[in-house]
Amino acid sequence: MDSEIDVQEAPQYVTRRSRRQQRQAVVRFLLFAIFGLGLIAYLADSGLQPSTKTSRLSAQPPPPILPAEENWLDLPSMQRDYSVYKIAKGGSLAQLLDEAKVPTGEAFVAMQAMQKTFDARRLKSGQEIRVFWERPADSNSDLKRFSGFDLLPLPSQKVVVRRVAHQVFEAKSFQRVLTDRHFFVDSLVESSVYEAARSGGMAPTLVIKLIRIFSYNIDFQRDIRQGDQFEVLYSRRFDSDNNIAEEGDIIYAALTNKGRRIVMWGLPKQDGTYAYYDQDGKSARKLLLTTPADGARLSSRYGSRKHPILGYTRMHRGLDFAAPSGTRVYAAGDGTIAFIGKNGNFGNYIRIKHKNGFETAYAHMRGFARGLKRGSRVNQGQTIGYIGTSGLSTGPHLHYEVLLRGKQVNPRTLELPPAKSLDAQGLARLAQSRDDINQRIRMLSASQIKRNVAP
Repeated sequence: MDSEIDVQEAPQYVTRRSRRQQRQAVVRFLLFAIFGLGLIAYLADSGLQPSTKTSRLSAQPPPPILPAEENWLDLPSMQRDYSVYKIAKGGSLAQLLDEAKVPTGEAFVAMQAMQKTFDARRLKSGQEIRVFWERPADSNSDLKRFSGFDLLPLPSQKVVVRRVAHQVFEAKSFQRVLTDRHFFVDSLVESSVYEAARSGGMAPTLVIKLIRIFSYNIDFQRDIRQGDQFEVLYSRRFDSDNNIAEEGDIIYAALTNKGRRIVMWGLPKQDGTYAYYDQDGKSARKLLLTTPADGARLSSRYGSRKHPILGYTRMHRGLDFAAPSGTRVYAAGDGTIAFIGKNGNFGNYIRIKHKNGFETAYAHMRGFARGLKRGSRVNQGQTIGYIGTSGLSTGPHLHYEVLLRGKQVNPRTLELPPAKSLDAQGLARLAQSRDDINQRIRMLSASQIKRNVAP
């Protein structure tokens, strides 16, 4: 009987075993399939990633990840102080902030904030920057953090970069309100016009302009005498804190030299600067400059002389101005370059053609200003070259000639026409300007007298 039961149950046993094996096979298949799909996905994802050897990197580095300053997040009001730094020659804003010991990351973020408001590449050497630091107002701790910087790229413009949140800076540009004030100087010359004007409170830039206004009529190195007198009405611009923001301009100037009085009145131009005229409306500017180089000494005059190299006497048809090698040479007047290059014994030589039949020539120069060639237009006072000793020369100097209709003439005795004369409308404007200037001088003179006699 037992044997019969075994025979009957055997197929059922086999069936259950087969089902178990099938289920195990299905499980293995599923596990294998899941593993295989995962492997395929991994390999596909890896294949889509760019190779680090061939990927292109941005030239602009990402902003650095800065450490959190949680101790600054809920601080009370701050007190700020600053130090003043200057852009070094050939330096940059980044170098200045590094010199000020501003953390590199914060300096980077602050400069990025300024980029849309002001281009730091426009900063020039000598530009002052105020770098600010802040600390809790009620704390005596030395703990402080960088809070920004500001600068004045122009007297009328202020750029401020300041911290507004944790590692967040913003930049703004402001127009400064400036106010003009006028000053009057009346001085006697003791040693030089420059020293007398500086003693009277005039800035060096305005003193140089004063000299240039009269340089068409006066040779300041040879004509000025002790006891000569000058008067100047000039302006300065002040900010809202009553600080000098910038020097203004000369509005009126008078010079008495050897008993001869020369008066020049300022007439405003459209760009805000002044042109200068005498009472008849003739421009202070003459067709040609008296001396085409600053600080040069007249070393040889026009006329017969013994040549220092050739050894015999011959006519010297120009003026020689001695000055250190490299001193700038200016175009004596507006005109067109007729010749530039080597010219025999003259060495490096330029000849300029002006109006009214005038020409000027410049010889023995060390070299020429860049960009000049035959046919180039030049303006009066433009640098055209540099004093040297090229050609037949014993030392650095400029040989200067003036030609009228092709013939050399003595520049020292030549009566030159004004560069410009006013028309009827211009004369009416000049008359009104003269009235305004005279009234302002009277008011300033009365104010100065009142201050001088005050107890």
